[in-house]
Amino acid sequence: MVLIVKTTVLAIVCVSCTTSLLVAQDLADAPSEPLSPQIMNAKSGKPVELDELVADLRSSEVIFLGEQHDNDAGHEFQLKVIQSLVAQGADLAISMEQFERDVQGVIDDYLANRIAEEQFLESSRPWKNYAKHYRAIIEFAKEKRLPVLAANIPRKLAAEIAQDNTIKANQQVFLPRTTTAPEDVYWQNFLATMKGHVGAEGSKKLKSFYKAQCMKDDAMAESITDYIAKNPHRPKTVVHLCGHFHSDYGLGTAFRVVQRDPLLRIAVVTMETIPENGELETEAVRARGHYIFWTVKNPSNAEEIMDEKVKDEEK
Repeated sequence: MVLIVKTTVLAIVCVSCTTSLLVAQDLADAPSEPLSPQIMNAKSGKPVELDELVADLRSSEVIFLGEQHDNDAGHEFQLKVIQSLVAQGADLAISMEQFERDVQGVIDDYLANRIAEEQFLESSRPWKNYAKHYRAIIEFAKEKRLPVLAANIPRKLAAEIAQDNTIKANQQVFLPRTTTAPEDVYWQNFLATMKGHVGAEGSKKLKSFYKAQCMKDDAMAESITDYIAKNPHRPKTVVHLCGHFHSDYGLGTAFRVVQRDPLLRIAVVTMETIPENGELETEAVRARGHYIFWTVKNPSNAEEIMDEKVKDEEK
């Protein structure tokens, strides 16, 4: 009788252990909570709401929204910031790395309803991900009659500069009036970014690539400061959309804006992907800007192979 009792107890214990193991395995296999984007104040390291971010950005005259070019959540964030700035009364202009100086007239015509969208797209050389990531911003600008600055130099000219070729006289109008390529902290960051990049091997080649990079930065900075200088009659806020390398640490385009007008107040918002473990590696990232938008990876079924021209811009 005792033996039977012991056997029964043993059976119950074994069933219980098996059940516990199965439950534990089910928990391990269960999908974790999806990561959610968040905004962080770099100084405090604390999360902030969008309204709080925008209220703080209102005190800046130039706002850099550094992006990951192909990140869905990041572009949604940019649109929300722009919409919120307008809702809070900002007299806004949008400056874009993604459009080049020689198509400024095309953009102006489209925003003023002088040409149809089809003609705009045929003539403005939009990036391959325009429809998915930038169209909503352009359409909002059109609806609200916001100026859009085609701030970058034409890609063909950037390629010529990177190859150390001479720019034709009739094309030089699209280049910045002044440009420099000092071998400073930005140069060191550029070297780290370009390490292993196909086609950039060799010190001379890297310096030519860097010269083209700085030319873009100077052109974008000049586009921003020229616009502000031409509109002195009322307070202006320029939001500049660019790959985050162009503005991280207050370098690149951001540094060149301050060079041209030291009195301008600027704000830098950078973007970083939340690690899969959900732990924010804040120490290094917080140095890159005033605010960090912690974004999430695109859903795997929504990933697209980016056009080479987009990849080349992603710094």
